Parts: sequence; C-alpha cells; structure tokens
Amino acid sequence: MIIPNISMALLALGLGPAASFSPTFPRSSTTRSDSSLMASSGGDLTGKVVAQRYIYRFSPTKSSIKTPYTIEERQYYKVAEDRSLDPFGDRCFILRGGEKTDDEVEPPEESIKKNGMPRAYTRIGPALQSIKDMKENEDDELGATVWESSYVMALYCMENPDIITGRGLEVGCGVGVGGILATVGAGLASGSTEEKDSQKYQSIEDIASAPVESDDTEGTLMAPVPANLSKICMTDSHENLLNKCLDNLGAAKFPINKAEVLALDWNRRVPNEMKDKFDFIIGCDCAYYFPLVNPLARTVAYSLKSSPYDRKKNEQMIRGQFLHIGPAHRESIDELKRKLARGYRMNTRMKDIVLERIDLVPLILDSLDDEETQLKEEIEGDSGGFVEYQNMDASKYTALISSHNEEYDGFNGDYFFPAETGSEGSYGGSGQEVDYGTETA
Repeated sequence: MIIPNISMALLALGLGPAASFSPTFPRSSTTRSDSSLMASSGGDLTGKVVAQRYIYRFSPTKSSIKTPYTIEERQYYKVAEDRSLDPFGDRCFILRGGEKTDDEVEPPEESIKKNGMPRAYTRIGPALQSIKDMKENEDDELGATVWESSYVMALYCMENPDIITGRGLEVGCGVGVGGILATVGAGLASGSTEEKDSQKYQSIEDIASAPVESDDTEGTLMAPVPANLSKICMTDSHENLLNKCLDNLGAAKFPINKAEVLALDWNRRVPNEMKDKFDFIIGCDCAYYFPLVNPLARTVAYSLKSSPYDRKKNEQMIRGQFLHIGPAHRESIDELKRKLARGYRMNTRMKDIVLERIDLVPLILDSLDDEETQLKEEIEGDSGGFVEYQNMDASKYTALISSHNEEYDGFNGDYFFPAETGSEGSYGGSGQEVDYGTETA
C-alpha cells in the first residue's frame, strides 16, 4: 500500500501545495499541547509537525479472528512558511495493546463539524512499541512498498504468538516491514523482553558472520522478540530490497543474533541446507501472480519441517507451520492452497479476516520531542484513549495455514510429493481425495 504524500485529511487543514484557503482545524482529544490550542484558534503553524495517522485492526464484528491489538501507522510532515507540507522522516509504526474496558471514562459528547456531519470517535489502547523510520524502495516492483497484508500478518501473529517459534523463514520479505512487525508483535504478545544492547547490522555479504561489536557506548535496548525464537531468515530475490530490509532491521533495533538476510530464488532447487529446517514460514501476498504459485509451493514444502505421527501420544506432532496472508479476492491464493494440498499433500486451512483502516484526524505537535508525551497523555489523559476519526474502510483478507502430512518424513519428498513424481494429475481423483488435507474455517 502506498500512502499519498498529501492526504485529503491534511488538505482539510489548509495545508499542502493546493491549500489556498483558511484552515479548518479538527478538534482533537489526542493531546493538550500548546500546538493543539494554537491550531484550534487558527494560530501560525509554521515549523510545526503534522502527523498523518491510520489505525489498523481486525474488525470486532466481521472478522473470524479477534484480537485486542492494533497497529498505528504515522507519516510526519513539516509545515513550511507557505503552509505547504514537506515529508519529515520515513514511516513509523506503533504497536498498541487493547483498549481499556474497566474504567469509567465516557466517550466524548456528540458534536457537529462545520460540514454538518457528526464527529466520530474510536478508542485506542496504549502504545507498546514504536518502530520508526521504516524505509521503502522507490522502484516499482513487488515488495518495494508496504502493503496492508503486512499489518494483517503482524496482527495475526500478535494474536497467535506461538507461530513465531524456533527457526523461521520469511519468503518474499521485500523491505522487511511485515516480518519485523510480526516478530516484534509476537514478542510483545508473548511477554518476551530483551535486556541486551543492540548491535549494528552488516552488509548482505557478511550478515551471517559473527556479529560486529557496537561502538555505541551507552547501548540501545533491543526490540522484544519471542524468547523461543532461534532466528528468522528474511529472504527475497532482489538484492536492493534486501539492503532496505537490513536498514529497517537496524532502525527497528531488531536483535542481530535473531535475524539473517539472504537472497532466495524460488525458481531454483531448494538447497539441501534448507530442507526440513524451518519451524515456521511466513509470507505476505507472495502468490501475487499465478506463475509464482508453483515455485513458492515447492520452496515451502521442502523447507518446512515435517510433522510426524507420535505413536506414544497417539497424535500428530505439528513441528512446522506455513502462514500466508493475502487479499481475499486474489484467486492465486486459492491456487496456492490447491497446489499445497494436491501437489505436496499438505494439510491446509483458510481463515477469513476483515481488516479495518481508521483514518484519524491529523495530529499537530511542536516537534517530535513531544511524541512520547503525546502517546502517554492520549491514553492516560482526560480523553481516556478516545480519538476522533474521519473515515473507516474495511478490506477482506485470507489467512492460509499449512502443515505437512504425517507420512512425510522430511527426506522422502522426491517420492512422496505428487508434484515431484508427476502424479499430481491423478492424485485427488475422487471427491474425497480432492479435499484431502484441506479445511476451511
């Protein structure tokens, strides 16, 4: 998803290249700083910082998966003397906890905006972790920008943090934001914390070598990741995107011993050192084109750990899971599900998710130094977490979750997978076999 440089919300403030009218400042309960008071009285905003804000959450009424967590996305702008807006820094993300439900704070009283429409409010939870300065790539290619599927994957992993366990692989990581949000979010949700100092990231060529020493004498607290995460290997076939991924790992203060960045081409044979090695595999909108489905399915099937049957416990041991998130309208995701089930005999299920994007009123600050105060007062102040919003959109997504058939042992893939033996066309010939290993939730 690409956010325009100037949104309609900001133009409504009388700011931006096209602004030539007196600004109408929204009433905001998010901060009581001097800047908001100046805004409400039409004061001079030159030099102020304006934050464009979006809240992403699973629909509490329409989504099959519920979670109290939300993600806020921010883009900052500086107000110039001519009242135009200059982008200020890269995109920032705030992982938020659930809203308070056991207090006596009442929603703001109903009021009417100048356009005659009633004001609308939503309630947000406390800021758990801020991830700043996430970079994108200016190239027009897959993975160069952050899509909403990344937020869906992050929220899914926050609600199901046990997925991020052991050794992981992200396929098609692009600039890495999806994997970073999902892993840090799972760490927050699982209660994991890191007390060590972060270290500098190296280039792609030597990222796998021993960590370099940090010359930051004071050190910086690392982002929280699940305690039972061994390492996540973030992969893509484009080196320029992997360089951005490295930048974003560093900006997020991701523990260097918990991440690895490597080039991976699905169209090539899966290296032996990757076969049956990963406890979890995640990906966002990887099945974008139909031609990507077959090589992606093959890479997943060979890389994911087997899930054998435990005869002592009389149950299957799920040792590896694949999670793929994509828009519900993407027909290639259904093809990926079919390929995994019939071509690689994997157990698959799909869950429907409805993601809501809430466009909050712009926030005005004297400087970014006020950000931490604003984040705290927004929840603990008189507003109690209620913030005004201008618009709400909903989009449907699909979560595809897969694991191996119990008869796959991690070594017999060349003989066990119908896609490899050339028997995929005959596999699943009857109605019962067509649905083998598939489940829709």
